[in-house]
Amino acid sequence: MKKSCTLIIILVFILLGCGKDKVKPSADSILAREALNTIEAIKTAYQKKDTRKLQERLGPDIAESTLKELYFEKVDLSFTPRMVTIDASTVMVKLNWQGTWVLKDKSTKNRGISDFVLEGSPMKVIRVDGDNPFHTPLARN
Repeated sequence: MKKSCTLIIILVFILLGCGKDKVKPSADSILAREALNTIEAIKTAYQKKDTRKLQERLGPDIAESTLKELYFEKVDLSFTPRMVTIDASTVMVKLNWQGTWVLKDKSTKNRGISDFVLEGSPMKVIRVDGDNPFHTPLARN
């Protein structure tokens, strides 16, 4: 009986000690999370051909070129973030991507490595360096 009481008291102290102090995310962590969420929202909007959301989340130049690429019937993209770099005014997310585009019963796969450059509040992608996952690799014919 004494052993079980001691064990219960120890478990109570352990449980009371756990979870008291929550770690607050740093400003950089919050920026990185916002950048990743923005990129995920853009990917989803691209797959759904949601032009309004794309225009909200992309800078004017990249929005214009991306909207011209929405002629596919279906696309399935996946992104794997590798690194987030934050400087004074921009956030850069390096990621690997792969996708499958379908147009007129023809399917094409592609993959690449991109640097998404984001800025502003709310964040917008102003540039994609490297392989652009929003370029449809299928001919319109």
